[in-house]
Amino acid sequence: MNSTTIKKCEEHLLQRRHEILPVLHYLEMESREAGKLEAALADLSCGRSEALVTARLVSVYERELNDIETALYRIRTGTFGYCRACHQAIEPSRLERFPRAEFCMRCKDV
Repeated sequence: MNSTTIKKCEEHLLQRRHEILPVLHYLEMESREAGKLEAALADLSCGRSEALVTARLVSVYERELNDIETALYRIRTGTFGYCRACHQAIEPSRLERFPRAEFCMRCKDV
């Protein structure tokens, strides 16, 4: 994998992390507020469903953030761009579209 592709992927990952962090912070604040409201509105189902949606969004963003941090770690350690299953190079076109990819196309569905 050439350094230009790695640098491009790293920039994409850093940009996405920069986008996610404020959203995640906002959702976590909303989640705490929803918890307070849920206690006050225990008999209203809409409060609970909103809290569940917020919690799910937090979970999704936390998972994506974790994947980004893992990819950035792999860049720093020199293992970025290699499949975790077969240890062969991940297709550059796959990494350009999905820089968090840890598996090549052959291994991703196994």
